[in-house]
Amino acid sequence: MSTDLPPGVQPERTALAWRRTSLALAAGSLVAGRVAEPLTGPLIWVVAVLGAVAALGLARAGSRRAARWATVIGHEPEPVPGPGGRTLALCAGGVLLIGVVALALVLA
Repeated sequence: MSTDLPPGVQPERTALAWRRTSLALAAGSLVAGRVAEPLTGPLIWVVAVLGAVAALGLARAGSRRAARWATVIGHEPEPVPGPGGRTLALCAGGVLLIGVVALALVLA
């Protein structure tokens, strides 16, 4: 039994994972705006909309990353550099920022 996957399967799964992550970020931002509005006032909607915009950017970056990986996998004879870690670093920084804001809201 062969374990070789058809070319392009992993980039497709990666693109779907980035899409799910961006959907979760958008939904979480909008739900947080709805839930936190009585506690923080209408200013929370600015943060919620920024989260939704960040989710759109994350979805676009994830699609570009998956396309880049598909190109890397398709060029077996010639090595092609893969995508860098900038998207992952920005995502991690965004999650850290969300955590700090959430902690500030809990402590306030």
